[in-house]
Amino acid sequence: MNLARCLEGLDEAIAAADSLGIDTTAAKTVRALANERVRFPSDVYVLALVGGTGVGKSSLLNALAGANVSAASARRPTTSEAVAWLPAEKRAEVAELIAWLGVTQVHEHATDRLGPVTVLDLPDTDSIAADHRARVDALLPRVDAVAWVVDPEKYSDDVAHTDYLRTWGPRIARQIVVLNRADLLPAADADRVRDDLRSRLRLDALDDVPIALTRARDGASGIAELRGWLEQGVESKRILTGRLGASARDAALELARRAGVEADVAPLVEPARRERAVGDVAKGALAVIDIRGLERHAVAATRLSARGRGAGPLGALTSAIYRLTGRARVAADPAGHLRRWHTRGSLAPATEPLRELLQSALPSVPAALRPKVAALSAPAALEKRLSEAIDRTVTTEAMAFRVPSSAVWSVIGVGQYVVTALLIFAALWFVSLFVLERPATGSIDLPILGPVPSPVILLAAVLLAGYLLATALRLHAGWRGRRWARRVGMLITNELNTRIRDAILLPLDELDAARTQLARAVRVLDNCA
Repeated sequence: MNLARCLEGLDEAIAAADSLGIDTTAAKTVRALANERVRFPSDVYVLALVGGTGVGKSSLLNALAGANVSAASARRPTTSEAVAWLPAEKRAEVAELIAWLGVTQVHEHATDRLGPVTVLDLPDTDSIAADHRARVDALLPRVDAVAWVVDPEKYSDDVAHTDYLRTWGPRIARQIVVLNRADLLPAADADRVRDDLRSRLRLDALDDVPIALTRARDGASGIAELRGWLEQGVESKRILTGRLGASARDAALELARRAGVEADVAPLVEPARRERAVGDVAKGALAVIDIRGLERHAVAATRLSARGRGAGPLGALTSAIYRLTGRARVAADPAGHLRRWHTRGSLAPATEPLRELLQSALPSVPAALRPKVAALSAPAALEKRLSEAIDRTVTTEAMAFRVPSSAVWSVIGVGQYVVTALLIFAALWFVSLFVLERPATGSIDLPILGPVPSPVILLAAVLLAGYLLATALRLHAGWRGRRWARRVGMLITNELNTRIRDAILLPLDELDAARTQLARAVRVLDNCA
């Protein structure tokens, strides 16, 4: 087992849970204790004897030691402070570890058959002295292995199972349940009690935890099963990494449970429904922005620009008048039209589909995450985020506006200058018919009209040419303006859809990403127990 990878997995789970707003104090405590525990390089692991009043923990320790190490008597509670029993040759090596555990009563043994183990006899878990249980609760997160000691009278006790085995069992990789004082039972009853205890452990989800029957009052001969378990030769390093890995996994699983995270993490909101809601919100927002109005302004602005280049000298004059009188700002200002979107209606109808979607999803959201999802669906918050998304979109597009241009307009402009010159010439020629007595001019016979002087024909032809050029300019500029407006409208639509997802649904995406990260961390930690 790679302990470093397991602890990294716990870090990842804590970071994900923090993003979800889940209290990670307990998990951070587990992580901090792991950091402290790995500081001690000794190859000795710590086994705690844990049990209720009168089950014989001290007698078990004395039987293991073959001497009176921990006081045992009929007076209850007997053990008020933890007592440590450790290998004599390891005393100096484990001194810092014992100090970290806060144990002051230390006894040594010289046997090497039990392996590199320090045994702690802890105070009673059901003691009438409250500080005894508090001492046990403080030491349990720091020990590496546990022997849960029960007797025929207390093996089904709720304190033993509900408060300790069910709570702490998943966090400890190496543990055993010791049914002590088995000498009080006939052989047949001892097997029945063992089977009943196994059933209780199954309910505690501790199917794999071994059970040892002991008779501590008989001395060494009565603890053969427990001694055999201790002498199995398990490496202390493997016990330590197993303990820390199991604690990390249990802490991460608790975070996952509170976040409603399972192996396969489903999004908080169904993707198809979410996309439909985003589309409806975008449609509502685009209605307020008024893309059709943007097209009218874009066409007017393009024609105004074309008039300055393609309408000849008179076009330049009319364009200047158009701008000076303010008509350009009113009818030919696409950027201003976008920026003034606030004046064209409320965003409440636009946000309604998304609010309804989030509200409908709330019942299926884990309880710990409901406040965050509920906050996302608040009408004022939705409108504010949508308004900010629209502002950023229209500001970005308005700053990039460049009214279209075309070389065709310049060609039409040259034609209009020629038309203007011919118009002046034709006008002067026509006036000369009345100023001069006998002007030298011809005429052209036209159907119905008969002979028409050439200056009149020229004047009419020039006027027609000017009209055709002006119409061509208007049509071409309108086509360019509409194409520009549609392109801008498409950019705004795409950008707005993106910003709606980022501004309004990004918090929801972050929740989903954090839940996925938490599930991934739990999968990593599955290999650590």
